[in-house]
Amino acid sequence: MFTKDYIPQKPFPDFKWKWACLQCTEGLNDPVILLGVLFRMRKLEKLNKGIKYSSEEFANELRELSKDTADSVGVDLARRTGERNLIRNSGQYWRAVNLIAPGSRSGTIELTDFGRRVADRDISQTEFAAITVQTFRLPNPQVQPSDECEEWLKHGLIIYPLKLIFEIECELLKKNEGYITTEELVRIVIPLSGCHAELQDYVNFILWHREGSIDISGWPDCAPAANDIRIAREYLLFLSNYGYIEKKSGHTRMNEQFFVCDYLVDEINQILSQNIKQESLLDILQKMRLEKVADEVERKRVQTSKVYRPNQAHFRKAVLTACERCVITNVTMPEVLEAAHIKPFKYKGEDTIANGFAMRTDIHTLFDTGHLRITPDGIIELSSRARMDYGATIPPRIVLPDFTNRDFLRWRYENYNGI
Repeated sequence: MFTKDYIPQKPFPDFKWKWACLQCTEGLNDPVILLGVLFRMRKLEKLNKGIKYSSEEFANELRELSKDTADSVGVDLARRTGERNLIRNSGQYWRAVNLIAPGSRSGTIELTDFGRRVADRDISQTEFAAITVQTFRLPNPQVQPSDECEEWLKHGLIIYPLKLIFEIECELLKKNEGYITTEELVRIVIPLSGCHAELQDYVNFILWHREGSIDISGWPDCAPAANDIRIAREYLLFLSNYGYIEKKSGHTRMNEQFFVCDYLVDEINQILSQNIKQESLLDILQKMRLEKVADEVERKRVQTSKVYRPNQAHFRKAVLTACERCVITNVTMPEVLEAAHIKPFKYKGEDTIANGFAMRTDIHTLFDTGHLRITPDGIIELSSRARMDYGATIPPRIVLPDFTNRDFLRWRYENYNGI
């Protein structure tokens, strides 16, 4: 372990953590954008494998998604079309996490096998995030040039940054300080990561910095370029967007705090303990399903969201008064009925009966986690896993209540893949 007076050195001059590209757009990492674009790619890929990212068909899909998310995420996709399209300029966001195939930046739409299974909802959003945590590594040949990757490897550096952030936060949680700031990531964690630091080194220097007993002004700057801090912050935003850590705003981006979700620590430790070698992404998925890690994450996140969601009691009373039975199973016992938002509260979904369904508790969980989907025409779609247990008991179609807003259903069906 390093002593308190240790000053790290860069292993090579341009050492830094890159997420996906040099011109980052934070909103692209939001699941509704990252996966929403993926869903639309898959839709066009199924229609015609020759459709290009520069096509008018893809441009129309981006305009629709941009319109749907303008009031929540606020990323302007409508102007990222044509020859200078979204994928040409920011395709690394999808390539870095193995969703689209490498190739010409403005070429033909082509998903990876893994990307197709995510887009077809055969892999849940929670599973996608957990696999990304386990497999995202630096250097990343999907987005970094070969000479840059060689520089990392020449210095014996292979880092799994998302896993490392988890490990640090879980250790800090044992000290009742289970968070990390953007400043701590950029000024302490990244410099130490280039020096083969041990886990306890990261924890020690963060705690010493918080108590004011060390001066890091002489430490190397591993984020010297204009966008480097924003790019490094993408790692924290990814974990926050997918529900593993919670962001608490500070006065500036540098001092905002990202807290590990303490109710998920057991599942996070399971993810960290899995020994990933050279398995394919689909082999990793199979192992995860055998251990039921994602299942437990989904269950706990749904339970927690119900407890802490504002106005939930008032919303439930209004929805159950308007619709006295589960919209799927027709169960009427109020003890097992809950109110489900169609358009999620996180994305400006309103607390009105037009945006709500009465659902039996387990059906609500399937709905919130993306294992049960409802089209604007009332057709029920189940994930492959849900179909095994519920396929024989859930009807293929339902009659929607008259007060249900069909556009909210369309929004959810086209853009959302679960909690």
